Formats: sequence, C-alpha cells, structure tokens
Amino acid sequence: MEPLRVTVEDLTPVRKRVQVEIAAADVQAELDRAYQVVGREARLRGFRPGRVPRPVLERTFGDQVRREVFGRLVEHSLRHAIEEHRLDPVGTPDIDADTVEPGRDLRFSATLDVRPVIDLRDLGNLEIVRPPVAVSDEDVERAIGGLRESVAQLRPITDRTRVDAGDIVRVDLTSRVDGAEPVKREGVLLEAGAGTFPLALERQLVGQNAGTRLSLDVPYPADYGNAGLAGKSAAFDVEIKDLLAKELPPLDDDFARDHARVESLADLRARVRADLERQAVERADDAVRESVLDQLIARHSFDVPPTLVERRAAALLESLDVRLPESADRDQALGRLVEQLRPRAERQVRAELLLDAIAAREGIEVADADVHAAIEAMAARDARAPERVRALYRRPEAHAALHAKLLRDRALARLLGDASDGSPASTGRASVSESSDEARTAPHEAAKDIAREK
Repeated sequence: MEPLRVTVEDLTPVRKRVQVEIAAADVQAELDRAYQVVGREARLRGFRPGRVPRPVLERTFGDQVRREVFGRLVEHSLRHAIEEHRLDPVGTPDIDADTVEPGRDLRFSATLDVRPVIDLRDLGNLEIVRPPVAVSDEDVERAIGGLRESVAQLRPITDRTRVDAGDIVRVDLTSRVDGAEPVKREGVLLEAGAGTFPLALERQLVGQNAGTRLSLDVPYPADYGNAGLAGKSAAFDVEIKDLLAKELPPLDDDFARDHARVESLADLRARVRADLERQAVERADDAVRESVLDQLIARHSFDVPPTLVERRAAALLESLDVRLPESADRDQALGRLVEQLRPRAERQVRAELLLDAIAAREGIEVADADVHAAIEAMAARDARAPERVRALYRRPEAHAALHAKLLRDRALARLLGDASDGSPASTGRASVSESSDEARTAPHEAAKDIAREK
C-alpha cells in the first residue's frame, strides 16, 4: 500500500481542512477485495454460487460496492491522517470527495473542528467571594406561608359576583398569538391581580362580574421566559365562569403533622430553616464556583470550536422544554432562542475546555471505580427507577460524559483549594440586589421541597 498524501490547512486555530489523496492502486485493491467478498456471497439466477463473472457483479452490485469501499477508505485514511498530525477532533467532519472509480486516485477533503491548544497562565490569586448564607425569621415564615398557600381549599363565593383582587377566578380562555391557530382552555383558575399569569390580563379581571365575556390584548415583555411569546401580543377571549375564595388551613401543630410530617409547628419551623440554610449554602457554593470560572475565563483568550458551541446550545434548548405553537415563524422563533442561548453555551464550553486543560496539566485522573460510585449514588437517589439510571450510563457516550464531568469537578476543586490556601479568601457580602433576590426566592423553594415529600 502506497503512503497516503496528506496536507492539513489551518482555517482557524480550531478549524482544519485535511486533504487526503489515496493512490489508484490502493483504491483498485480495495475494490477487488470487495468484489471477492460479494462474489462469494452473491446468489444470482443462472450462476452457481461463487461463479458469478466480475462484469455481472459490477453491473448488479457496483453502486453498493463503491459506496462501501468509499466509506472504508475515507474512514481509515482520515483516522490515519488525524493520528499522524496529532489532531484532536470534535464533532463530525464535513467530507467533500470524488467518487470511487477503478484506476483513479481518490481525493477528498475533511473539514473538522479541533480542540484548542490552551496556554495555561498563572492560576494564582483567584479571589473567592462567598455570598451570605444567613436565613431570617421572615424567610422561614414566608416559606411556611407558601406551603399553606399550596394546600389551601377553594370555596365558591356566593354573596357577590364582582371580582376583587385576590379572588380565584375560573375562566374559559381562547388565546391567539400573531395569527397562529387559537388555543382553547376551559376551567382555568387565575388569581386576580396576582401576577402568575400575564399581569395585564389579571389586572383587567378585577372589577368585572361573573358571566362577563372580555376580549383582551396582552403584550408580553421582550424578556419573557417563553421565547415563543417574548415581545409579542396575545389576544384573549375570556369568559368569567365563577369566583372562588382561598381558605388557608390554621397554622398550628395539626397543620405541621398533616402537611409536613413533623410533630409540631416548632418542628416545622426548624425543618424549614434547615432546608433554607442548606439551599443558601448550595447557592453560595455555586456562586463561588461561577466566580472562579469567570476569573479563569477572563485570564485566557482562545478560540472555541463552533461545533461544541452549537451542540451545547441545542442541549440547552432541549433542557428548556420549549413548546412553541405551530406557526409560520416557529423556526424563526427557535432560531432566535438559540441565538440567545449561544453566549451561555460558549461560556460553558470555554470553562470546560479550561478545566480539561488544568486536569491534564495537573495529572488529575478519575478511575472507573469513581465513575461507578457516582452512578450508584445517582441510582440510590432515584428510588423509583434506579435501574433506568444504570441503563443510561451503560451507554458509552453517557459514561464518557460523566467521566468528563467528574474530571472537571476535581480540577475545579483543585483550583478552589489552591485559591483558599494561597490567598486570603474574601468573605464580603454579595450585592444588595443579589442578597434580596435570594431572600425572596429561597423560601418558596423550601416550600416546594416539603410539598413534594407529601
């Protein structure tokens, strides 16, 4: 077999074009081998097994043989070229090739993304700023209030028909967004003026009467969480069916026993406080990790493979579970959402590449036993379907992804440890707005945890 003729062109630091030329003699030899195999296995009317003439095989199986030979030659030669030039590809290469023809060289080019070569710089003097983790009595009471709200009973309002703020209103809704097909929903419960549904709609319910039919236009803000609705206006046809009032259960020991499986209200408060403190510590840990990654990214400039960014943006979109109505601009809406996710995807990929480089430089390793232990820990936490977790990580790609995550976690832990040991850690307070946001949202998370355990 003649040596491959390979050239590598740098399109960018992370994108290469590999051009390969395979000698005609080697192409012909591979074609001959393929026809020998086909000839032994072919069963054609009028010919004994193994005695089909080559011209008949070429007429009958030529397209199939050329496709198979092309695939084998490209795969083998590209793998050889990648190893010879020490490339570290990511994603699937784009192949541009001639067809396989007897007596002719086979030329093809493969355009592929590769991992960047990262020149790690000084990793010292990383500043660690840990947000506060204090939980106030008000936080605890707010969380318990959320739990009471979640188990409130509804009773019909019979002494009036006018909607007041705070009423639960049962409505039938028909909504239309930018010319899409109307969506009808019956028996929707809304809290008038509460802000859990588009606020403009809820505000306009206040002061109306049961039995009223309304046609309302509701604008969605540009930063609305659902990308299919962000920046658009929806038309609602609303029929108010009836009014309901929430009845909160008394806040006493019976409430604690019935809805939180603890013996007393004091025990419930203690448990909620412990949950809030745990959540606050987790958020503080996350904030420290993200801060260190931000500093790490700021110190290193390098190109990121577009393939990895596109793949991560697609994964983020899938994790959001966005469900857009069928419409003429649905694909455009998805495209806009992907564009919004791309900076976040690029940051995640950039951080992972840096952590991979740190792990390689520091000789950090993860043994198979460590991966197995992590899988078993996840299976134990999923008490309802532990075998499903194990089956997932028997897939090679999932197993490899978990191994990479554990490796990066260890690299980040090494960074955090070095930063804590090598320089005085700052324990300053987070910004007022961040602390306030945490105080507002944390109690509701604790209430949800308790409700899920019921």
